[in-house]
Amino acid sequence: MPDGTITPLRPRASAGYSDTAALNDIHALLTSTDLGADTLADIAAIMARTSRTLIPVRDIEVSTTETVLGWPVACVDAGETTVFVRQSPTGSGLVIEVCTRTDAELTALVITLDGRPLYSGGPLPPIPA
Repeated sequence: MPDGTITPLRPRASAGYSDTAALNDIHALLTSTDLGADTLADIAAIMARTSRTLIPVRDIEVSTTETVLGWPVACVDAGETTVFVRQSPTGSGLVIEVCTRTDAELTALVITLDGRPLYSGGPLPPIPA
């Protein structure tokens, strides 16, 4: 069979604007002496070229305390969600309590156990009596 010329039906998409290139451009922008009111708009334009969206970063605070019985309790506070981890008062198992403060936070919440989703957003089903 003779060698033939391959003509692609669709041209290959270019690699685009990489994260590394965007980071380099933002670094160059922030280290320049010409920082002004348009700097944030310039960073937003750089990020738009990567086709990524900016997401607000959460502050996550971890602390420990004790129950009235003196047992340790771990607390993870992540804005509108708080997670408590403590030993079960009736045995050696753990109790993990997840508390959300808003409906929007409940909708965005995802809980997994060993990689398997236990809960993935939306309203909780009613608890049987």
